[in-house]
Amino acid sequence: MSSQKVRTTLNIEKDLMKAIKLAAIEEEKTQTEIINEALKKEFIDIQKPKNKARKPLSEIAGLFKAKKPFDSVKLVKKIEDGDDH
Repeated sequence: MSSQKVRTTLNIEKDLMKAIKLAAIEEEKTQTEIINEALKKEFIDIQKPKNKARKPLSEIAGLFKAKKPFDSVKLVKKIEDGDDH
């Protein structure tokens, strides 16, 4: 990640700014550092590759068995029609 900085102006809600100031004091950091860390957590995490430990659906299909057979198409139509009984 680039450490190049860009100056900007933000309109931040009063309560949020108060929380940022308090966090900066408690953590002995600047407000800019607090804001940058929060933004990185929100936006950089989105760009990270998803957890590859998840198994593909084809590997887990059929893993659970219903107690009695059912028609999944009829069940979906029933749910779509709002009939949940």
